[in-house]
Amino acid sequence: MKLVDHIACVAALTGCVDHDPVALAADEHLRFDWYRDARPRDERAFLEAVLRDPDKAMAVSAVAVRIGAKATAKGDFSAWAEKVAPALAHNSFLRDRLAEWRLVREVFEGRPVNPDVVLSASDWAQRKLAAVVDGELLMLLAEHGRTRRVRAMTRIPRPARPRDAATLPPLRRH
Repeated sequence: MKLVDHIACVAALTGCVDHDPVALAADEHLRFDWYRDARPRDERAFLEAVLRDPDKAMAVSAVAVRIGAKATAKGDFSAWAEKVAPALAHNSFLRDRLAEWRLVREVFEGRPVNPDVVLSASDWAQRKLAAVVDGELLMLLAEHGRTRRVRAMTRIPRPARPRDAATLPPLRRH
């Protein structure tokens, strides 16, 4: 499949008609932005299509950014994650990132989490948690965090914070 044809397939999933397929095919940065900002009718089919982009690194990055954006937005992330998980099943990085965002959301929503899951989480997830948690989870990361950086982050004084999705730190855009 030609890249322009791929772009047409993705555009059909979003209902987007105001795009320049030639420009998108020529510039992966434009395509990344287009994927990131799309509002597809079927998110799972959209993510599957994005992951078929010939520029695999860009496609994975665009999907990872979409996962982060959904995780930090208001709404039922858990239901969204359940729906799109099959589209990410063949990519271990995206599958793990989705699972770790689920963990972060569970912590922020005040649900109990398994300490073993927290300790087996990636450095990225532990840093996300160490920056904002308190109580027993903070002590767990202070003693058993994967890296010196994670353990050091737990020693930074912090005020008590409410645990809800609205307090998730905003994503940094590239």
